[in-house]
Amino acid sequence: MKKNKGPAHPPKGVPYGSSVSEDGFTLVELLVVISIIALLMAVLLPALTKARRTAKRIVCISNMRQLLTAWMSYAENNDGKLVNGGQTPVPGVAGSTVTEPYWCSSFHNPPDDGGYDWNIGVIDGVNYYSWGMSTYTTLTYDERVEKMKKGALYRYVKNTRVYRCSEAPIFVHRTYVMPNSMNAHNSLAAPNEEGQVFKRTGQIKGSSQRLVFIEEKITTPDAMQILANHPWWENYPDWPGLMHENGTTVGFADGHGEYWRWQCQETIALAALRGLPTNITTYTQPSCKKDITKVQVAVWGNSLNYVPAASDMPSF
Repeated sequence: MKKNKGPAHPPKGVPYGSSVSEDGFTLVELLVVISIIALLMAVLLPALTKARRTAKRIVCISNMRQLLTAWMSYAENNDGKLVNGGQTPVPGVAGSTVTEPYWCSSFHNPPDDGGYDWNIGVIDGVNYYSWGMSTYTTLTYDERVEKMKKGALYRYVKNTRVYRCSEAPIFVHRTYVMPNSMNAHNSLAAPNEEGQVFKRTGQIKGSSQRLVFIEEKITTPDAMQILANHPWWENYPDWPGLMHENGTTVGFADGHGEYWRWQCQETIALAALRGLPTNITTYTQPSCKKDITKVQVAVWGNSLNYVPAASDMPSF
């Protein structure tokens, strides 16, 4: 007959009579672990979010550099002539057209295959077709991408993702544009609204400070119109982009890209607009002029048709 051994002795160091769980953590221990994990997440999430944004900004600058390489390659293969950055035909002139191949689309007047590649649609419930642009496009996203493949630089950069920022709205197929100084004279501009429009690489002085690409809020099939006669933005639709933490990426004629954080709250408010308010000049004619002046100097250099305040001048 087996003897009754009685109650088992607790492990060494555990007082006699106390219980020992063999099934896992106690409730208190689980709560402690969960609290530690929550604390770590609270500490790490902001850093991870910032790292994610920085990574996307780096990708965007990389896109700029690839497009700049293509832009320079085109000039080298065409005896120094700059690619058409978005010229516009002369309105009201019969037969007026743009014959130079456009850098990123089959843009002509009238449209050669059914529509311009305006990046418009519905954002946050606002229908941008209501801007009066609906007559310019009936193209689907895929059709706009196909038009982009007919552009003069596509032979150098055939990855369509390079032409857009990943932070852009889903219907936007392209976010990068050239300013009107880069062989992109706007025929609608008054005589003093533009400075020197470059046609060849040899005309560009201080290439590390001459802007070739910039992100635009709503990308149009022509260039981004930057005025040279007033410290103002265009009333619409050539507004600055706001893809990256209250800023945008830009590319310069020497091949480098940068991130610019806007300094003026009015610039940020303009870029964040949803629709076209009746008081648009409140945004386009800002009291803080540092941002618009910086863009103007990067576009036109010293050929501005007004004298900016010394305090607004950028230091590149």
